[in-house]
Amino acid sequence: MKFYLVKLIKGKIMRLQRIAIIILLIEMTFTPADAQWKHIGKDFTLKETTTISELSEHPEKYYNRDVKIEGVIASACTNEGCFIEVVSKDGKGEGVLVNFPELTHRFPTDCAGYEVMVEGMFYQKIYPESRVNHWQGHSFRKGIKIPEFSLIKRIHAKAVSISEKKSTAPNPDEIIPASISRIDLNTMEFEADGFGGGKKSLAPGDKMEEHSSGNYREIVFCLEGVLTVIKQGVEPVTLNSGEMTYIPPDTKHEIKNQSDKPAVYLFVFARKIEPEAKKHEH
Repeated sequence: MKFYLVKLIKGKIMRLQRIAIIILLIEMTFTPADAQWKHIGKDFTLKETTTISELSEHPEKYYNRDVKIEGVIASACTNEGCFIEVVSKDGKGEGVLVNFPELTHRFPTDCAGYEVMVEGMFYQKIYPESRVNHWQGHSFRKGIKIPEFSLIKRIHAKAVSISEKKSTAPNPDEIIPASISRIDLNTMEFEADGFGGGKKSLAPGDKMEEHSSGNYREIVFCLEGVLTVIKQGVEPVTLNSGEMTYIPPDTKHEIKNQSDKPAVYLFVFARKIEPEAKKHEH
């Protein structure tokens, strides 16, 4: 009886081992392609991919909308991994500068040349020479002349996957100079040294994710519809058309459209005033 039980147990162990080996072989055979990608951030939600050349040719169609792009990383911040620049594999279209809001995630500092998928909110913004020069110091379009003001296409990333497959990093493209005589806030934002602004549209149920005002003061001016502004430490504020609210520096805030109609608002920000050092009185 004892011999029979031992034999039975050994038989079951061997069968379990065979099953485990079969499962392992199946997993190795059918490992999804995603396993070869380093994923950062949330899961992808968009199925359709927008080409970078399409973003370049028709930015007004995608401004302030979530998009998904694929391409090659032309440059990456070599200092802290705070941004990557993504270009099309075929070289068509301008590069898109990608970062996670509030730098909640960072990129490998040596990821230039790798293929990448990105999902997030697309926008474009005019920047002063000083800001672009700062990026260039961290590898952005090395050696390219920087205009006084530049129009830069950007994505606030929600999800990023970087492939293990490396390609040759393309040569940096020219930086597009921007006119500041007249700026269409329907298609771009503006920033100068110490201040700037832009325009946002929120469909019913949409929101601007929580973020901090950081080193800046900000006003939010409701143009159309009804907005709910939630500021850290105070009761939510409802803004109707023609009303505004002030957001102090270092304040986390979120802007929502909780109504059943579209809402539009302007935002203007300015660097906070540093207290003057008191002179020593003799």
